[in-house]
Amino acid sequence: MKIGICDDEKCFIEGTRHLVEEWAKKHNIFVSIYEFTNGDDLISSHQKNCMDLIILDVIMPLFNGIDTAKELRIHDQNVPVIFLTSSREYAVDSYDVHAFYYLMKPLKKDQFFKVMDEFLSSFNKKKETFLAKIPGGNCNITLDETVCLEAQNKEVIVYLANGTQLNIKELFSDCAGIFTTEKGFFKCHRSYIVNMKYIEQFTKAQLVTKNGMHVPVSRNNYSAFKEFYFSYMFQ
Repeated sequence: MKIGICDDEKCFIEGTRHLVEEWAKKHNIFVSIYEFTNGDDLISSHQKNCMDLIILDVIMPLFNGIDTAKELRIHDQNVPVIFLTSSREYAVDSYDVHAFYYLMKPLKKDQFFKVMDEFLSSFNKKKETFLAKIPGGNCNITLDETVCLEAQNKEVIVYLANGTQLNIKELFSDCAGIFTTEKGFFKCHRSYIVNMKYIEQFTKAQLVTKNGMHVPVSRNNYSAFKEFYFSYMFQ
């Protein structure tokens, strides 16, 4: 696991690094830690090393943490960012760059470990796959990269975030037992299961995914869908 720490004060980098190392040891995880004192170096390194998590100070001279994260998002929409700051002033701005969490300095060990545990759960989820039957063989489908599943005749069409569509030889009911609410999915219609993380907007009749798909929402499922969506977004 590769983790980047960016702070203009080296003493805070050192303190954060010690906490990360202690947390990693607790979970028996090997981590490579990259340290930066400015956002430019962080961005340059991330493009080469593709870090799994970035822990980023907000208040830095010239190129602050929010601006650094905005630049990161141009190149990488998905890398989790945990903001560290001594001020709550930028908390609202952190939502614009889809921050994983916003923590106040000085870091409290228990709180930091709790956030890191949540990150680990999300990190492991991204690696979860489903071995599906396709014409001519089998295919591993990564759950986190699945936008939507559609039942069509005796097949299921899987729509992936990269634009790929897979026709798999599986029962839709079996897929519903794998792509569950516990994993961030919801059966919004008798023929559709959607991944909450890819929803852009929705109405009572349909939802629109971030890649432009229009997916129907059944009248009977709308209330439960809406409740689950907001629960997912603000968990």
